[in-house]
Amino acid sequence: MTHAAINGGETVAVEPLRLGQVLRRVANQLDADRIGAGSLAELRRMTPEEFPPAFWRLYFEQVPDTWREPDGRTNPKLDTAWNVVVRAMAEMAPRALDFNASFGGSLADTGYSESRFVRLLRAEPGALPGELWSAARWLSLKGRTGVNWVPAAQLTLATFSRGGLPVSREKASHRLASDYFRAERARS
Repeated sequence: MTHAAINGGETVAVEPLRLGQVLRRVANQLDADRIGAGSLAELRRMTPEEFPPAFWRLYFEQVPDTWREPDGRTNPKLDTAWNVVVRAMAEMAPRALDFNASFGGSLADTGYSESRFVRLLRAEPGALPGELWSAARWLSLKGRTGVNWVPAAQLTLATFSRGGLPVSREKASHRLASDYFRAERARS
């Protein structure tokens, strides 16, 4: 729980936003009409080491401190994790988010290979950006108009942060795999 000062300095408890709410805020901005075509293009070209102005504006406006700096200090690893998530979501913009379409299930439904999917689940920080961006690009090319990014974001944030956030790599991997293989079985 975080605290915020209101009217004359009175401090009240404020419930932090859940990850899905944060992702909704980010997804709502990933539209050329909102942030500009140039900014959206910058987000789609980012590398994990590169943070263009469009990223910083979106990051500080839409991602609350509790998800950027959970211990109150700047965390370059979390900055990188959010860079990876934002770029992946930007691949599917402007309709990146649909809480009713599972990420893993959507990959299976569109024929994403099991070996590529397993590489995504097992990827360490050096390989995860490419694997996630490849999956997002695949979904976009297959005409998917949004997926539930929560488990993919949890996987990414947990992989890079290694603690400090209410996310678990194991739980995210389990959910992604369960959704993928359930959809794969339904296809056969």
